[in-house]
Amino acid sequence: MKSQKNVCQLLGFDPNWICVIHDLLYYNHESEIDLQVFLNIEMQAKLNDHLMEIPIQVKDKSEINNNLPLLFGLASPKNKYPVYQSFSKVLKKKDYTNLIANSSIISLSTQFDKALLMDHQCIVSAQTKIGFGVSIKRGAKIGHHNVIGDFTDINPGVITSGSVTIGKGCEIGSGAIIKNNVKIGDNSFVGMGSVVTKDIPANSIAFGNPCKVIRKNDIWNFNYID
Repeated sequence: MKSQKNVCQLLGFDPNWICVIHDLLYYNHESEIDLQVFLNIEMQAKLNDHLMEIPIQVKDKSEINNNLPLLFGLASPKNKYPVYQSFSKVLKKKDYTNLIANSSIISLSTQFDKALLMDHQCIVSAQTKIGFGVSIKRGAKIGHHNVIGDFTDINPGVITSGSVTIGKGCEIGSGAIIKNNVKIGDNSFVGMGSVVTKDIPANSIAFGNPCKVIRKNDIWNFNYID
């Protein structure tokens, strides 16, 4: 028998990402989910047909309840970090929640911060450290002794080898493969399907097999402050 409804608070709004969060919450808790959305900017995307069956309330920042689960309602570092900043006067990192799919596996020796979202069938190996506000999407495989920086997104099907370091605010495209001991600097974007065999400097857009820096990342370039 299913339990009563659960409430989760979401900072920021992306209608596609909210559907992912709703389904993860539902399958983890086996109960109906009510989502409360807190906006830092005017809602650009509207409640479209994809959200018709998902209960959503748009609430004011003053109504945040520190006793209820709290997650980002959108993905990508270029979105998550500005939302984090806009709520930083009323929320600290410790106030955020983690959402990890029951079908994923995390090593006992892995350390992870708050606001982690891990989709279905991901694997994280031994002695890995995961920062704040990281999203690891379906089917990603994270190797041993990795370090993943704050606000980074690991997209579906990514595979990292051992001792890989990924900086803050990075986005690793779907299906990318990263060789052992490679370091990727802050604010870098690695394109989908890339094979990364050498270090990628900070603030870069890189892709290909082998992966090469194409140009400077001028889409987002944050100086991350707690």
